[in-house]
Amino acid sequence: MQLQTGTGTQAGVMQQPPEIVTTKDLSYIQDALSWELLAAKKFAMYAQMAQEQGVKDICERLSRMHQNHYQKLLSHLDPAKAITSQPISQ
Repeated sequence: MQLQTGTGTQAGVMQQPPEIVTTKDLSYIQDALSWELLAAKKFAMYAQMAQEQGVKDICERLSRMHQNHYQKLLSHLDPAKAITSQPISQ
């Protein structure tokens, strides 16, 4: 089932991004980038504060996951700005 003709959607999943990004779309993307960056920084801080190795490992893994999400969002906006291996500083 296509939601709109010409947008490349099938079953509610866009196959291609729209040609125009609205101001509202940009606001959502900026919010998502901010949330991912904040989560990555918080989990990195929690990993440094953790005293149990298991908790430390989980926090480090979650920090990396949010860094990856941040980089993936950023790469969709401008592939030249995405840095895949550089950790996010606090």
